[in-house]
This record gives sequence, C-alpha cells and structure tokens, in this order.
Amino acid sequence: MKAVDSVVSVSPTGAQFWRLPSWSAKWREYFPFSARSGTWTFSGRVALYHGLPSLKLPDHSTILVPAYHQGVEIDTLLAAGYQVRYYRVDERLLVDFEDLERRLDHTVSALYVIHYFGFPQPLRPIQRFCEAYRLRLVEDCALSLFSRDNETWLGSIGDLALFSVYKSLPLPHGGFLLSKHGSPAAPLRPAPSPSTCAQALDLLHRGLQASGWMGLERSLARVSRWVTRLSHWERSQTITSGGAGWDPRLLGYGASSWSRWLMRLVDPERVVARRRRNFAQLAAHLRAHLCVPFRELPPGTCPLFLPVMVPDKPRFQQELERLGVQSVNVWDTSHPTCPPELAGEVADWRRHCFELPVHQELRAEDIDRVATAVLTVLRDQK
Repeated sequence: MKAVDSVVSVSPTGAQFWRLPSWSAKWREYFPFSARSGTWTFSGRVALYHGLPSLKLPDHSTILVPAYHQGVEIDTLLAAGYQVRYYRVDERLLVDFEDLERRLDHTVSALYVIHYFGFPQPLRPIQRFCEAYRLRLVEDCALSLFSRDNETWLGSIGDLALFSVYKSLPLPHGGFLLSKHGSPAAPLRPAPSPSTCAQALDLLHRGLQASGWMGLERSLARVSRWVTRLSHWERSQTITSGGAGWDPRLLGYGASSWSRWLMRLVDPERVVARRRRNFAQLAAHLRAHLCVPFRELPPGTCPLFLPVMVPDKPRFQQELERLGVQSVNVWDTSHPTCPPELAGEVADWRRHCFELPVHQELRAEDIDRVATAVLTVLRDQK
C-alpha cells in the first residue's frame, strides 16, 4: 500500500521514468553531447584528471584556482602534478580580474574557473584575459550542465571542460570531458558492475521515497542488503562518483553502458524549462524571508539548486529533513592549501549557504511543500 509520507529528493531519482518513459535521442543535440568529440568518464573529477594532459602544460606549472571550491578538484590538480595558486572571487562568486592579474608570474600556465550552481562566470572577459596572458582555460561545469551565458554554452569556451552529468540527471554516475586538444591517451574501462548496481539501487531507493512508497523502499533496502551479503560484496569496495574525498580508484573508469543508455530517456529542453520554473517559483516564495544570493535567473541559466543563506546550516538541514525535504550542505571547508586570508573571504558562504531542490522531477506542489517547510523552520528557529 502506498504510504502517506514521502520525501522531496534534493536531486533527480528517475521517478519520472516510471510514470511516462519516452525514448529519444534529443540529448545528443544538446551541448556538451553535441560536440564533435567528447569522452564519457565515471565522474567530473575523472574527466578533469584525464583531460589535463591534453593541455600540454609545462610540468609542475601553476594553475590559478578560485578561493571558493569543493576541494576535490584541487586534489585532482595536485594529483596530476601541478601547483595551485588561489585567486579571489567577489561577494557574488564572480572572478576578480584585478586579483587574477596580481597573481600572475612566469609559472602560471592555466586558469581554472567554476560556474557555481549553474550560474555563468563572465565568459568573454575570461576568454580575453586568457588570450592576453597566453593561459589555457579550464571550465568546471560540474554544477552547470545545459547552462548557457545568453547563447554561449558553458564549457564551450575553455580549452578543457568537465561536467558531472549525474548531478543534474538521474544516472548512477557519469562525467563528461571536452578538450580542444585531444582525447585521453588511454581508453577508460567501463565502471565496475557491482558499483553501478549499488548506485542504481540507491537511485531506486530515493525514487521510491520521493514517490511515497516508503514501505516498498524499506523492503528493497532489506533485499539489497541480502544480495550484498550473498554476493560477498563489501560496501567499502563500491566506488562512488560524489563526495569531497579524493578516491584514486575512480581514475581508470569511464561511464557504464547503463548510464549512457539512460540518457535516451532524457529531454534536455524539459530539464532546463522545469528547473528554471521551479527556481523562479521557490525564489518568489522565499526571497522576502531569507537571503537568496541568486535572486533572478539570467537568460540561458539552468540552475542546479536554489542556494539560500541561513544562520545555523546543520540544524536547518536537520529540521528540513524531519519535514521530508532534502537539501545539500556541501563545501563547508576550504582545501588545506588555500591561504587563510582568501579562505576567510568566502567563510560566510561556507558557514551559511546550503542548497534547496529545484530539479526537473518536482511539480509545482512539491516546490510549495519545500517553501512551506523552509518557512516553518525559519519560524520555529526564531
């Protein structure tokens, strides 16, 4: 029997595939998949690692990286053998060009920019800066699939662009790599089947929760544990595509055929339209009650989440979870190599910013439920 309670998932689960599956090759018409060459990888960090050699940067040269970052991208650059030097982003998380210029020297070979939450950095000024100083440009589009700066696709300007496809679409895993200077030297193996199955089961669990089938979800969880024990597969052996931790086991893997097969169920036009509509609806509910840093959607932006600023982020997230609304609390700490003065400038973002769901599976009533839950927590915390 269908349970009364359900969970508003923070990311898509594939639940819409169960209701009205459609088969299409539309996804191949959208950037980055429409590019002449591209490589599927296990995740965005794997795409970055295998794309860097194509840039032919001097050994151990310096890459300029933003002070606001997750951390695993820094680990990836360091593991690939490069030095990093941090630069400022302003209060809107935009590149500070004056600060960039101050940090240039003969060792700097590339600029790394992050398009946060789907919102674009100023692409043309960045491109002119890199041309003026003969720098390679790396575009981190892990949070920005299907997003544009007006008519320019994010990821289309850089010498190297990386995408975390699974963050925007209901796939077990999947990254995508674009390089203007060649593909990875060595072919990547398909993701190991046990890990793919574990991640697919996790998607199914979350889809059942989101659809209100909590009892069935609990039964499936028990079956999953039974199958795991029967197959002698240890959960610690499973490689996962997300998280802030650096896991070198990922580096040899591309995406599974299962992830690529699921792409035929994706309609990018619908994804973008739904995310924009949900973002606008939720922002309209909340902007009078708490700080919404990105209050409006520029043309072409495909938002990953709605970022909001709250006083007590862990407690706020816990209370939302109790009301059946998931959220994201990431990027809490700077990488240890980031200078304290630069880390301090983005400390408020790390302490107070967390992300609310606006993904394509959510209906208008789901967004209303998210808004009601947020306002309830705000009222209770006063």
